[in-house]
Formats: sequence, C-alpha cells, structure tokens
Amino acid sequence: MIFRRIHKLLPFNKLFKLVLGMAIVLQIIVITYNHYSGYHELENFTALIVRILRGIFYSVIAGFALAYPDIIVIQFLNKRIQWTRGALKRALIQFSIMLFIAITVSSVLTTFAHWVSNFPQGLRNVLFNNALIYSVVNAFFMSILEAWIYLDESMKEKVRAGKFQQELLAEAASRAKYEAQIKIEEEKNKYAQQLIEQEKRLNEHLEEEMKKREAITRQLNTSREQMNSILLNLAGAAYRCFIDEHYTMKYISDKIFDISGYHAYEFIENANLSFASIIHPDDIELCRKNILEATTAKRHYEFEYRIIHKNGHVVWVNENGKGIYNESEQLTFLDGIILDITRRKEAEFAAAESERNFKELMDLFPQPIFELDIEGNILFVNGAGQEFFGIVMPEKPDDKISALDYMVEEDVPRVQENIKKSNQAMLSTPIEYTVKRPDGTSCPVLIYGSPIVRNNKIVGRRGIIIDISERIKQERKLLKAKEELERVNNTLEQRVAERTKQLTKANTQLLKLQKENLQSQFEVLKQQVNPHFLFNSLNVLTSLIKIDPDLAESFTERLSKVYRYVLENKEKDLVSLSTELEFLNAYLFLLGIRFMKKLSIEIKIDKIYHEYLILPIAIQLIIENAIKHNTFSKAQPLKIEIFVDEQQRLNIINNLNVRETKFVSTGVGLENINRRYALVSDQKPEFQKTTEHFMARLPLLKSEKIETE
Repeated sequence: MIFRRIHKLLPFNKLFKLVLGMAIVLQIIVITYNHYSGYHELENFTALIVRILRGIFYSVIAGFALAYPDIIVIQFLNKRIQWTRGALKRALIQFSIMLFIAITVSSVLTTFAHWVSNFPQGLRNVLFNNALIYSVVNAFFMSILEAWIYLDESMKEKVRAGKFQQELLAEAASRAKYEAQIKIEEEKNKYAQQLIEQEKRLNEHLEEEMKKREAITRQLNTSREQMNSILLNLAGAAYRCFIDEHYTMKYISDKIFDISGYHAYEFIENANLSFASIIHPDDIELCRKNILEATTAKRHYEFEYRIIHKNGHVVWVNENGKGIYNESEQLTFLDGIILDITRRKEAEFAAAESERNFKELMDLFPQPIFELDIEGNILFVNGAGQEFFGIVMPEKPDDKISALDYMVEEDVPRVQENIKKSNQAMLSTPIEYTVKRPDGTSCPVLIYGSPIVRNNKIVGRRGIIIDISERIKQERKLLKAKEELERVNNTLEQRVAERTKQLTKANTQLLKLQKENLQSQFEVLKQQVNPHFLFNSLNVLTSLIKIDPDLAESFTERLSKVYRYVLENKEKDLVSLSTELEFLNAYLFLLGIRFMKKLSIEIKIDKIYHEYLILPIAIQLIIENAIKHNTFSKAQPLKIEIFVDEQQRLNIINNLNVRETKFVSTGVGLENINRRYALVSDQKPEFQKTTEHFMARLPLLKSEKIETE
C-alpha cells in the first residue's frame, strides 16, 4: 500500500532514473577522488570497471533505501507542519530525520559491503567517511524530492483549481437567474483566488528555499574541495594541537602515516597514543624549548628533531608553525606542518663522512696536494703540504691564505697567468716553479693542476706538487761531468800519455752517473705517471661522493692500495708477478669505475708463473700508454689481453683505434722499460705495432726460488 501511494505521487520509472543518475555521478566523483588521493588506488582498467559497477549497484540500493523514507517523511511533514507556519521547527525535524536515515542506510550497506568485499581500509574509517557522504547526498536528495513533490502537488492544485473554476462558472451560468446563488459563487471565486495566491506564495517560498540550499551546497563543496586539495598537495603533515605536555592533536592530516607509520585518527584527542610519546627522548626538551621561545615572542618556530617510527626506526623531521591566539591574546592552539627530512639528513651524514675519508686519504700521500678557489686562495692542503710549506690553515672561513705568498717573486706572474687560463677552461701542462720553504730557502717543484668543475662551472683548481730538487741536482752533476769530459777531450791530443789513467777514471764515473741518471729517470717517470693518474682518480672520486658514497668508499680503499704499492716498491728493481698482479687488480678496479664499459681487460696467467719476476709498474705503464693513444667507447671498447706465451714472456696486446688528435709521444715510457731491463737482465722486451694491434712482450725473469727448484 505504501509503495503504491508513493508511486502514484512519484512514478517508479522517474524515481529509478533519478536514483540511477545520482548513483553514476556519485561513483564517478568518489572513485576518482579515492584513486588520486591514494585512499583507494585502482590497479588497472578492469578494477575501475568492477569498482564502478559495484559502486553503482550499492548506490542504487542506497538510493531507493534513502528515497522511500525521505518521501514518506516529506508527505508526513506536509500534512502536519507547513513551511509557512513552522519553518524552523520543520527544518530541525526534517534535518534530524534525514541524518538518521542517512547514517542508518550507510551503516547497514557499508557493513554488508565490507563483509562481502573485505576492503583494505578499516571498517571504522570507512563507516565514518560513508556516513558523511550519505548525509550530504541525502540532504541534496531530500531537497530534490521535496521540490518534486511540491511541484507535483502544485500542478495538481492548478488542475483542481481549473476544474473547480469551470464548475463555478457553469454553476453561475446555470443559476444566474437566482440572485441568491450569486453570493455563493462570489465566495467560491474568492476562495479559489485565495488558493491561487497561496499556491503562488508556496512556489515562491519553495524557489527561495531551493536557491538557498543550492548556495549552501555549493559553498560546502567548494570548501571541501579546497581543503582536500591543500592537504593533498602538502609535502608534510599539517596539524593543530593543544598546548599541553602531550601535544594533544585536535587535527592532523593523513600524511602523518607516511612519516610515522601511525594513522591520523590514532593521535586525534590522544585516541591511541599522544604525539609526544613518539618524539625521541633525547629531543623532547629541545622541542619544548623551541616552541616555548617562539610562542613567548609570538613568532614562527622551525627546528629539526627525531621521532620513533612505528617499526622502531629513527626518522628525522622538520617542524615549523606558529601559535594561535584568541581575542584575549591567550595561546589556544599550535598550527604547523611536519616534514620528513630523513633522506636529507642521511645524505648530510654520508657527505661529511666521505669528506673526512677524503681528507684522511689525502694525508697519506707524501706529496703536497692542494685546492685553490678561483682567486688563488688556498681552500685545502694535505698534511704533506702543510709540512712542506709550513702552512697553518686559519680557523675562521673568512680568513684567506693566498698561494702566491709561497712563490718566489719572479714566478708570481706565471702563476697568475696559469690560474687565469684554468679559470677559462684552457688546458695547462705541468710547469716548474720555485717555491719558498719555511726555513727561508727556495726549492724547485713541478706542479700538476686541473680545474675544479661543479655544476658545469669552474670554481677553482686542484693539483699536486712534486719536489724536483733531487732531479735537478742529478742533472747538474751530469752537466758538470759532461763539461769535464769535453775539457778533457779538447786537451786529449796534448796530454794523452799523462791523462790516460784520469780519462779511464772519468769514463768509469760517467758510466756510474749514467746508471744513476737512468734510475733518476725512472723515479721521475713514476712521479709523472702518478699525478696524472691521481688527478683522474680524484675527479672520479669527487663525483662518486655525491652519487654513491658506498662506492666512493671502495674506490678510496683501492686508490690507497695502488698508491701504497707505488710507494713501497719504488726502490725495487724487480717484484714477483703475483705482487704486480695484486696491484694490477686494484688498478683495474679504478679504471673500471672511471671508464665503465668502455674498457675490457682479460688476464689469463697460470699460477706457475706467479713466482717469476718483472719490473714494477711496467704493466700499468703499457696499459696507460694504450689508453693515452687510442680512442674508445661502449660501442667500440678498448680490449687488452694479458697472457704468458711459450717463451715465458708476458704478452700485453691491445686493439688499435688511434686518436685523430694524437698526443705528442716522447717515447720515454717504452724506452725506460728497455733501459731498466738492460740493468737487470740480458733479455730485452719487444714492442710491435701492426695495422690492428699493438703488442708488448716483457721477459719474465726467474727468481732464486724457481732456480733452486
């Protein structure tokens, strides 16, 4: 009976269209919001279709569950309480019943849907959200139904009034001859006019009421959208809390879950725990102190502290906000935002550790290493440099020490010119200078340098300083011996007899000096190779410190191992092949980081050859020679093979792809290997170049252990 009465007033097909339309629109809005807000993300298109169909199904059921009670309530109130007589009373009653219907329907359907589909969100959270949505939708729905009913009743009243008016006219015409009936007809007309006026007033009131409700609905939707958009786009968790020892949260956004692992509702009004309880015990006083100072001075506060994540990990956060005061200037709330800065803190700690390791590594090198700014002021110098020059770095960063203060006056213009070239990205070669020592003496040095580039901009210069006073001393000895020999030769014809013995002694001394000169050349060669290699390695290390601190640490260990090998074996004529291969493995690791997949080195050496002897650093010199004179890439890598042939010679073979702009080759490296072998053995190394390969064959010498066996 009830459904028949309702469908007489509002036909089922119209009600169904209304419910279905609202269900579709509501689901599109809700699903889109849930997906992009992260509340209930959709995995694929199929999930979207299923979600829409399921949502429309539940929404249609909810629509009818809301519509029928709403219509019954509207009909009941239309009979008992008219808007023209008790508008406020009716509005309160209608609003209360509307909320009750919405909450009841949403609770029943949400519980059933959660039981059927087992949503990932908690039932309590879903119940609350759906109750809010159903309340808003039901308010809008009831307004539409009430307007519809008013409109329908108005139309019916118009029809009845029209029929009634026709009846009155017919009655008046048929009874015009009866004056007694004139008054009755006038009264009927007057009554009909009153009904029409009443209908007009009702329609006007209804239109005004609908406009007010539409305005309220628009304002509510706009406010909700603005708030959701702000909270969604915030990088941290926004909050409002009370001023108490627990920092009781009046409100905190859901972003706090990403930061702490706890949901927002757990903190609100200390439902499950207080926010103060997750602050690190060592930082709680810091938080109270900063907030107290800021609120006392009525200014913003911003500070960093640690919290304990739900999983037990320590999370660094940045909090900034301000106090909220009432009309009496009393502090009532704290409003602010909390940002997760754990990654930034970890990066700062890693950078500080890498910088410390870098400086410790630099202190291991016996040569002075320096860094200058673009104006030539000293930014960094290692321990060897401080000892060599007597430099004491200032404690204040504003105090500057100029590198020019340690150069002799005649070399200052050349130093300034080279700094200018470096700032303009112009290549510069190693240059000899004369520097001042702490004791006031001067010392000749060879300085290698390269620009420091950061963000594609030259910000300074770094380099290494090599003391060449010993080399110059040897050169002077050679020059003196040469002059003496020339003097003797000029007078040889006159004093052959008496000077034969002296000439023999001079020749013997010359041979000795030549051998010492060869050894000196070897020392110079190693010092020349090491700085180039060191600069390239330092540039790679600088990049790795920012990109991958762990890999930078491994790179530092291998670089230290390589340089330690050079220092430990620089006095030795021969080393075992196994020792050289250990050094080579560390060296190849550094090349692998530097050139990535552009370089391919294959080593096939049987362990039976590990006790054989070889010149130290000879393999590294040949590999550096191949890298220097060839161009290569990932598509066309430089391939180097290292193996021992049947004649017990170490073969080092690389493919040729000679650079178009060739380096000026002095041949010092290969010639030095020839001369060094001549000092220790009668076997000679072989170097051969074909159209496709360069081959180096180094003799392996037997050690005393091998000869004994």
